[in-house]
Amino acid sequence: MRKLKRLYVLRHGNAQPYGYAHDESRELTELGVAEVKMAAQAFRERGEAIDVVFVSPYVRAQQTAKTFLASLDTSVEMKDCPFITPNGQKIDVALWLNDLPYESILLVTHQPFSHQFVDYLVDQPLPINFAMTTGTLASVEGELFAGACCQFRWCFSPS
Repeated sequence: MRKLKRLYVLRHGNAQPYGYAHDESRELTELGVAEVKMAAQAFRERGEAIDVVFVSPYVRAQQTAKTFLASLDTSVEMKDCPFITPNGQKIDVALWLNDLPYESILLVTHQPFSHQFVDYLVDQPLPINFAMTTGTLASVEGELFAGACCQFRWCFSPS
């Protein structure tokens, strides 16, 4: 039996309005920073821990990761990950995650990938009110990151 791994998926906080030619350059708003700090507080209150953070190269995701880690007052390694952008491919990401040596991983990413990825991983329908709104943090665990192979643990949404 393999050891259970935990995965946390955090959607970036509220960002500047879309409509610019460079979506990847949008920054967090004050509301977005507050959302991320609330998610970090919920994470801390649950007594959770992470080994590593993988973050989309988009500015708002980078800011989200830095704010989240600063709120936890922890020095976890943060690595850029170009394939967890809005158009991330869930099967490719799951295969990649399985090859990593970490037991507890945080992905800081975007919609629609964040919701699609959590839904792909879990072995039961998601709660009826589940939505990856900005600043939402979802937790799953399993021996293997693959379609319908993980259990949904919990979700925190600041909205």
